[in-house]
Amino acid sequence: MYWITGILGLLLILAPFVLGYSADPTAVWSDVILGAIVVLASAIKGFFPDGTRWEYWVAGLMGLLAIIAPFVLHFTVVATALWASIILGIVLAVLAGYKAFSMDRHQPT
Repeated sequence: MYWITGILGLLLILAPFVLGYSADPTAVWSDVILGAIVVLASAIKGFFPDGTRWEYWVAGLMGLLAIIAPFVLHFTVVATALWASIILGIVLAVLAGYKAFSMDRHQPT
């Protein structure tokens, strides 16, 4: 499932440009950096599978950071940026958390 978290990270990177809030640099950099970390973790896991779950912990943490970023970084006035960050963050955190906590310890990831 690392590829699903990778796609969600890519969506987080592309959201400012596709949804039209690229004029707010704080929102853009927040989403691009968090998304890039998720994509990088997913790519590393894809190229070097090792049977551990570290990438889901990274993706889940980045999802939680995406949820709180609009409030901490003060871009809540840009509604599109606010909701894109929150929705993608929730989906990322829930899916990554599910995989991190529910997978059989003996199955390859």
